Amino acid sequence: MKKIPERQETDAPALRERLEAHSAPVVLRGLVKHWPAVQTADVCSYLRGMDQGAEVFATKTRPGARGVMGYAEGLTDFNFVKAKLPFAEFIDVLQGYRARSPVPSVAAQCARIRDTVPRFVEENRLQMLPATVEPNLWLGNALTVPVHHDHPHNVACVVAGHRRFTLFAPEQVGNLYIGPLEYTPSGAPIGVVDPHVPDFARYPRWRDALDAAWVAELEPGDALYIPPLWWHQVQALDEVNLLINYWWPIAVEQPLPSPVASLLQAIQVLNALPAAQRDAWAAMFEHYVVQREIEPGAHIPDPRLGVLARRR
Repeated sequence: MKKIPERQETDAPALRERLEAHSAPVVLRGLVKHWPAVQTADVCSYLRGMDQGAEVFATKTRPGARGVMGYAEGLTDFNFVKAKLPFAEFIDVLQGYRARSPVPSVAAQCARIRDTVPRFVEENRLQMLPATVEPNLWLGNALTVPVHHDHPHNVACVVAGHRRFTLFAPEQVGNLYIGPLEYTPSGAPIGVVDPHVPDFARYPRWRDALDAAWVAELEPGDALYIPPLWWHQVQALDEVNLLINYWWPIAVEQPLPSPVASLLQAIQVLNALPAAQRDAWAAMFEHYVVQREIEPGAHIPDPRLGVLARRR
């Protein structure tokens, strides 16, 4: 494993362009340390003071989950339960588990802040992004989310507690043992390897993934930029952890179908073909889609490029 590079950056609109151009993960030490939410001594009381009675989806791990939110054995079910309850009630549950052991892992995940505690946005602004980019709230105790990825750009800001991030470049996908693409805990496919006690006999390529991994531990006030499609495993380490994240899309000149929809359709269609034809189509995708070595439209006049015209 290697450490994710770090920078000292000022929260400003220009930072977004620098991160997008960098196209690699980077730790932004102290980026949001000035936020009132970071400065407060009791983040649960801080959030409770903003509560407006909204409900959140809360997860609770089942016995035997060992603090990991993922699949049950055999991938027939998940090792957690999910319920909708008032945000204030969830905070009560979280605080009730403090200083007790053992306890299940609980979390309110991906709650839209404007729907839950809208005043938070007014008091804690991220200047690098426009106000139209909506932040999300992740509050809970010690919990590990296995490796998964996001399609947009992502910046994760640690407000309370400590988090350990383990990142894998997109090309590591074959070593990560990703679970079903459609039967997922929350929409994004996740890995099936237990990150705390990996079974290397069953998942031998996981060693190669770990050798290539990037890691960072963040404390309150730090942020992490995760580029699109970078796989990441997130471990919340303390009795109370609060993370605020922002997703923003890759800019394009015109709306396009979702890349994941294209991937799923390609899998469905090409898996029905014989191996020789799949190999042939792999060459087509490498040439026309990946375009790693040859510009496929370099010899074609611009007016005739059609879909081969570069958009970026």
